[in-house]
Amino acid sequence: MIIGTVSSASLLPSAMILAKSAKNQMRDCKVVVGIIESAMPSEALICPYFDEVVLIRDLVTYPDMQKFFFQYTAQEAVRACRAPLMKYMYDKYTQEPLMVYMDAETKVISPLEELSAIAENHPIILIGNVIRLESLDLDWLSSTRQRGIYHSGFLALKRHPAAERFVAWWSRLSENYCYYDDSHKRYADQAWLDLTHTLFEDVYALRHSGYLVTPGNIMERWNVHQASPHAYTIDNQPLRSLLLSSDFLPATSWIDSDRGELYGSLFHEYSNELIGMKQQAMSNVPWSYSIFSSGETITDQTKEIFRRYYYENPEIENPFSLSNAYFTGVQKSEGVPPVPIRHPRSKLEAQARKRRLGHKKRYSHRKKRRSFSI
Repeated sequence: MIIGTVSSASLLPSAMILAKSAKNQMRDCKVVVGIIESAMPSEALICPYFDEVVLIRDLVTYPDMQKFFFQYTAQEAVRACRAPLMKYMYDKYTQEPLMVYMDAETKVISPLEELSAIAENHPIILIGNVIRLESLDLDWLSSTRQRGIYHSGFLALKRHPAAERFVAWWSRLSENYCYYDDSHKRYADQAWLDLTHTLFEDVYALRHSGYLVTPGNIMERWNVHQASPHAYTIDNQPLRSLLLSSDFLPATSWIDSDRGELYGSLFHEYSNELIGMKQQAMSNVPWSYSIFSSGETITDQTKEIFRRYYYENPEIENPFSLSNAYFTGVQKSEGVPPVPIRHPRSKLEAQARKRRLGHKKRYSHRKKRRSFSI
């Protein structure tokens, strides 16, 4: 088994804990970390738990990696780089039959024993945000339908043509469409996974309470017990992994004392490990793709404008050499001369119209050919 995760410099302590916990539970597994920074952090190179660290920009998954990163916030970039990393692992580690993606804030609590058996018959394994019918109420159902049935922070792929097609499809979507937009109900890459059952064969939905307990699904996975000093169960199933993001502890606050305290102790143990991994030294490192070359912080508004109007503009070779004012037209002081703003909407619309006409022409040709054959 080979495990992949995506990490920025500030997430490296979490990625180290993930790798360490995976190797403690599965001695022979490998861990590959994709770094979403412009340069490799030295801490990543010396971590003994990583089998390989790669800069995502060096994978050259997309034609222009600088523009790819410029359009996204750090949170969006983590999600957008899941697919490129998995594709890289699939292409390079040809001797590995099973590839697993886990978010950096995941901790492996016990061996992922079920995956190998499931993968014998199912090349794509996903896990739902909700796995029990009785857990769904109207509020949760509405949220699940908007954000997606599956959690993209965990999935497994067996070496198989269906998995190869899946990771190629996932990568194509990640280039431009992995962003958050509440007004249009876009939630990064998560909702896309809902399509897997209709687009790919032999997709398996893992309904196991012990896999990927998160702040978002703890409402149905509250029934945790400690079976031994280092073993836990949820509804009589082994606890396999926890996604210990910063909102995990508040999410457990409603659980009764014994079970709530058990989750609390697991979270505090994780927090202490983060301190041990020098979290404080790296947590304040700004994301390298969040600042212009001048040192100016790139605003979310600038990223949105760039994504909508400038991504395909060949006249912009390096957006990091520009400024917020270039994209928004807002000057910081009266003494600064106005920057000429050109939103190439018409150019992009022309390209889109050209593609639509091409589709029409092809489909028209097919119709004529069908009518002739009849």
